[in-house]
Amino acid sequence: MKSNLITILILSLAVPSFATASPRDCADNFTVDGTFESGRTFKTAAFVPNVSKADAINAAGRDLASVGWQINSTNESMGVISASQVVTYGQGKTAPLNVLVDEANGGVNVSMTYTISGGLDSPVEAVVNQFCTTIGAIADTTY
Repeated sequence: MKSNLITILILSLAVPSFATASPRDCADNFTVDGTFESGRTFKTAAFVPNVSKADAINAAGRDLASVGWQINSTNESMGVISASQVVTYGQGKTAPLNVLVDEANGGVNVSMTYTISGGLDSPVEAVVNQFCTTIGAIADTTY
């Protein structure tokens, strides 16, 4: 394959930190759909107890920004963070990441979705690590 069609997005490889959320939820609920040719969508979800929606949004935004994600918009009332990264060798393309936070009984449900277009690649382990690190940052804000 031509090297100009292959792109590897390097995400944070930091070890996740979990205060009260189960580290297994993030990894166990992780899925990947699609192919290299058509594009891929990476998803996960986890329940984080003892965290408010506002604190979760703030923690997730800070965590993502600290490792280079561009925060495009945040809507606290809807519980949405839209972020993106510039794609290496992508000629101006970006890869979107969305974080959804919903209040749940005694905490928040967090879902994360990251999408890359066809011809791009991202190491699955790096995506899982980023997702779980962000959810871990939310868990670290427990009250």
